[in-house]
Amino acid sequence: MTGRVLGGVLAAWVLWSGAAAASALCPVPPGADSAAAGLTHSRAALAAGHPLTVVAMGSSSTEGVGATTITATYPAQLDAILEQRHAASAIQVLNKGIGGETAGANLVRFDKDVLAAKPDLVVWQVGTNDSFQKVPLDAFAATLRDGIARIRKTGADVILMNPQSFPGEAKVESYPAYASTVVALGRELDVPVLDRYRIMAWWLESRHFAADQVLSTDGLHLKDLSYRCLAEFVADMIDTPRVVSEKTAAR
Repeated sequence: MTGRVLGGVLAAWVLWSGAAAASALCPVPPGADSAAAGLTHSRAALAAGHPLTVVAMGSSSTEGVGATTITATYPAQLDAILEQRHAASAIQVLNKGIGGETAGANLVRFDKDVLAAKPDLVVWQVGTNDSFQKVPLDAFAATLRDGIARIRKTGADVILMNPQSFPGEAKVESYPAYASTVVALGRELDVPVLDRYRIMAWWLESRHFAADQVLSTDGLHLKDLSYRCLAEFVADMIDTPRVVSEKTAAR
């Protein structure tokens, strides 16, 4: 029911194999495997047929600006995918995205909109508005650390999703740095990161998709197809871990 991918060097990594898991509709760049530590709580719940509550926190990409209907937002499509794959579990994906918010504004709502739901998994889409509002990168990273710690304290899993790539990003000062900060923090804290920036940049550079296929008329916000891809990517991160050795991971 709908309410509104890099890890450090460890002895064993749980890896989301993007290239293996992605559908023909939603490809990822060659070699875009994303090391992820865990999601053990969510996977265990699904394996046992227990309920799974996911909170999708973020800004307009979570709220669904650019989607034609509420059911076309990425949280709604994620809900539908998980329900289809895990019929034995009661799935609830709660959409807590509010357009225009920074990571700090998200954090203000954590108690009410995230922790109160007692989620098994939180997907935190973040970074775009921090870049637009020129939030210092160190402050941005500190906010993410705080939020991750608060989520983990409850025992819930976390996935971070970094900003989208879009044709006008060159006009935004240090825009790629916000995307790379999310990836670096995920590596440091062993938090799975859906590297949306890299994936979408590859889509556009390789001309797999034209900009107007995955971005709304404003050239920034996503649309139904790209929201579908986000939903597939998150579902695959939950469902298709691959354990590799330290030797393999270090190649």
